[in-house]
Amino acid sequence: MENLKVKKILPLQTGVSERGEWKSREVILEENDERIQYPNQYLVRFTADRVNQVDCIKEGDIVTCHWSSRVREYKTRDGREMAAQELNGWGVKKENV
Repeated sequence: MENLKVKKILPLQTGVSERGEWKSREVILEENDERIQYPNQYLVRFTADRVNQVDCIKEGDIVTCHWSSRVREYKTRDGREMAAQELNGWGVKKENV
């Protein structure tokens, strides 16, 4: 998706799981269109080696970002069926403005 403003870059998260060490970084992106009163926002998560791509951008930059979407279905402890959408980033590039 093109013409997105970097609203916030969240801190790097790291940890260890049964599969080994992991790292991720989340970025909040917002549609950059002054005609829209309430622009859409997207929370995009970069994982593994892709977190390094976030180093080339800063808050306020206009970027193009590529991601894939995944919906995860689950049941809560009280038995309710729920779903969550995840946006997994696989590319981000600062636009020439």
